[in-house]
Amino acid sequence: MMKFKLLIILFSLQFLLTGMCAQAKMDVYKIDAQKNAVDHNNRGVIYMQDRYYAAAIKEFQLAVLLDPDTQASSVYYANLANCYMKIGYPALAQDTLQRAIKLNPMNLSYYEDLAVAFKKQKILSQKLKYYQKDSQKNPLSQIMVGFILIEQGKTEAGLAKLQEFAYTEPDLIITAGVKKYVDARTNEKF
Repeated sequence: MMKFKLLIILFSLQFLLTGMCAQAKMDVYKIDAQKNAVDHNNRGVIYMQDRYYAAAIKEFQLAVLLDPDTQASSVYYANLANCYMKIGYPALAQDTLQRAIKLNPMNLSYYEDLAVAFKKQKILSQKLKYYQKDSQKNPLSQIMVGFILIEQGKTEAGLAKLQEFAYTEPDLIITAGVKKYVDARTNEKF
């Protein structure tokens, strides 16, 4: 009889525990690629400040891989380009800056940095012709023409081109930045 009571108690406990376990929810850890991309980018910035360029490049590349096609990833590309420029690879910087511009064409500093990358590669004249031709289809190419002229040492012509862009495209978000840049450079001279 004692065995029977013990057996009933064990079955009851098993049934009770099974019911309790079935109702408990397991905690699920959600992997957030965008958050991880931000973390890798931030680590890359720290490595770059400490001049660990190889580690910074890896972190920026991871950030891009985790979040490749958003406006935020344009920052990762720009940081990667900045790192490439610091270690002397302007062709790689050019590629990443062009990707950054595709993702966020309203960031003026990307155009300026791209012109510097062209200068380091000694291809300013070639790129000037390309962007002059392209400016008939794409008004943002006028910005590149302006920065290329400035990098060629033709500062007044470059600033005039940027002013022309600001006049012809007053409604674009980037126009305010262009005006501010032109004003700052003009005030530098005086």
